[in-house]
Amino acid sequence: MIKKILSAACLLLFVTSATAYGQLKVGYMNTQEVLSELPQRSEVEQQLNSFISSKRGELEDRIANFQDEVATYQQNQSNMSEQEIQQREQQLADQEAEMRKFQQSLQSQIQQRRAELLQPLYDAMDQAIADVAESNDLDFVLNEATTNGENVVYYSADQQLNITQQVIDKVKADSE
Repeated sequence: MIKKILSAACLLLFVTSATAYGQLKVGYMNTQEVLSELPQRSEVEQQLNSFISSKRGELEDRIANFQDEVATYQQNQSNMSEQEIQQREQQLADQEAEMRKFQQSLQSQIQQRRAELLQPLYDAMDQAIADVAESNDLDFVLNEATTNGENVVYYSADQQLNITQQVIDKVKADSE
């Protein structure tokens, strides 16, 4: 929290001092709004959901196989020696640990796939931001909110500095 306040204060001091010496133009935009308006977003979501579904299916198959093995072990446990019980329990514990590792790996794969699919959208948005900033002669463009939804720009006396819609229009025009 303190870092955010200090960052905002430093940014405010920089902007204030730069404005005092010259005309500094700062724009702002809402990246989440731009991403939600991108025409390719629905295709990316479909690809990601398909990927997640296939990976979820793999995990469910492994869980079902593990549960079957546990059930088989429980049914046959009374006919097993102590040594066989210990060995089988160790095997099941190893399988469970392997399954947890697999689940973590899947989460990592999903995050990586999400990043891969979203990168072209981010690249297009970055290019559109640069084009709009250049055409509006802006020195800086700030994100209106953080990824957590916390505002960075709390007030702007000039609504023309909000370039969100211009960026959306530019990305849509470039994607056609």
